[in-house]
Amino acid sequence: MVCLLKKSLYGLKQSPKQWYKRFDSFITSVGFEISQYDSCLYHKRSGDKCALYLFLYVDDMLLISDSAEEIKSLKLKLSSEFDMKDIGKARRILGMKIIRNRISRVLTLKQSSYLEKVFSKFSMTDAKPTSVPIAGHFKFSAEQCPKTEEGKEDIINVLYSSAVGSIMYTMICTKLDVAYEISLLSRFMSNPGREH
Repeated sequence: MVCLLKKSLYGLKQSPKQWYKRFDSFITSVGFEISQYDSCLYHKRSGDKCALYLFLYVDDMLLISDSAEEIKSLKLKLSSEFDMKDIGKARRILGMKIIRNRISRVLTLKQSSYLEKVFSKFSMTDAKPTSVPIAGHFKFSAEQCPKTEEGKEDIINVLYSSAVGSIMYTMICTKLDVAYEISLLSRFMSNPGREH
């Protein structure tokens, strides 16, 4: 689902803040509460069994509920307030593939295509996989960081922080198992060596 603003705010410095304030004001007025853990997540209980969740990312949103009627009702309320385009059932969001198993009532998020793009971007498609947590023979220290300007110039073309950040995004979303490795490699962002 995509919401379109009636007045164009794109390109202005305050646009994101104004859009969020406007949306937040509306969605809380129809009974939603903002999550204490993430300001992009709203939730609403309707009775004992039915829960409705709304995930907002800029002007894209994802609706999840036990009840198709609750989703339909919310879509009507949103379309009365905003110009919207309903693109149907979500298959992807923020680079993640959404897989539904309606029988077992499970939603799964996968980022394999995003990771393939990351590996390709950083020329790591032929890298050997290792076990997680990091294999014992990998030892990283500040001693491995370049100490001379010549050594720093040699590594300057390596997009180390971009690669670590790209993998960190997957850690935050779906791959918590790489958290230790990312925290270890993040220590060397300002001055990475070849071993890092």
